[in-house]
Amino acid sequence: MSEPGAGAPFRLITIPFSHYCEKARWALDRAGVPYREETYPPLGHAVPALRAGGGRTVPVLVTRAGALGDSTDILRYADEFVPAEHALFFREPDPRRDDVASLEERFDRELGPATRRVVYHHLLPDEALSYTLLARSFPTPEGAAAPFWLRRGAFRAYFPAVRALMNRAMRIDAASAERSRGRIRAVFDAVNERLRDGRPFLAGDRFSAADLTFASLAAPALLPEGYPVPLPVPGDLPAALRALVEALRAEPAGAFALRLYREQRALKVGETRAA
Repeated sequence: MSEPGAGAPFRLITIPFSHYCEKARWALDRAGVPYREETYPPLGHAVPALRAGGGRTVPVLVTRAGALGDSTDILRYADEFVPAEHALFFREPDPRRDDVASLEERFDRELGPATRRVVYHHLLPDEALSYTLLARSFPTPEGAAAPFWLRRGAFRAYFPAVRALMNRAMRIDAASAERSRGRIRAVFDAVNERLRDGRPFLAGDRFSAADLTFASLAAPALLPEGYPVPLPVPGDLPAALRALVEALRAEPAGAFALRLYREQRALKVGETRAA
C-alpha cells in the first residue's frame, strides 16, 4: 500500500479487505498517485461514501475535481498518471484495446461478486474467523483503546445482526453461493484457455487492466501473498472453502494471479504528483 505524505490530495474510502477496494488501491499505487486511505468496516462504510460524493458502495476516490465511486473509473483515472506504454487500458491505435476493456468488464461483473459471495457464505457463519479478519484489518496502535466495535463483547453482541444484514444485502445463501461457484468456474476456465499458448499476460506481452482486475477480484478465493491487508491463511478456513482455495491455486489461472501479486503488485510506473 502506498504511504501518502502529509497533504495527499486524494482520499480513498474503503473497506480495507474488499477486493474491489484493492483493485482501486493497486491502480493508484502503481501510478504513484498519493492518497490517504480512510477505512471502514462493512456497513459502516455507506454514510462516509455518500458524504464523500459517491454512492453507498466503496471504493470512492475523492479528488479536487470530484468523487469517483466505481473501481473501473478509478483505474481509468489512474491511467492519466502513467506513460502510454504502461497504461492499464491500452491506448489507440493498439488493437488489443477493446479486448482489455471487455475482459476487465467481465471480471468486474462476474468474478468479483462471485468470489465475494462464496467466501462470505463460508466465512460469516464462523464468528471467530470473522472477528480475526476484522481485527487484522483495523489494527489498534499500541497503547490505544480499540474502537467499540472491535471489542470482543461488543462484537459478539452486534455481529449476528450485521451477519444477517450482509447476507440479505448480498443475497447470500447456499443456492446463490453454488451459482457463484459456477461463475468462478466459468471465468477460471476462460482464463485457463487464454493462458494455454504461454502468454505472460492476458492481452499478450504487457500487464493491463485485465490482469490487475482478474488478480484482485480473484484474491478472496486465492489468498495471495502480497495482498496489502492481512487475509486468512488456507489452514484457518472452513474445510469446504479451504478445498476451493487450494484447487483454484493449483490451476493455471490461479497460479497466474499469484504470480501477478509476486511480480507486479509492488511495481510503480507513474510519477507521484497531484491532479
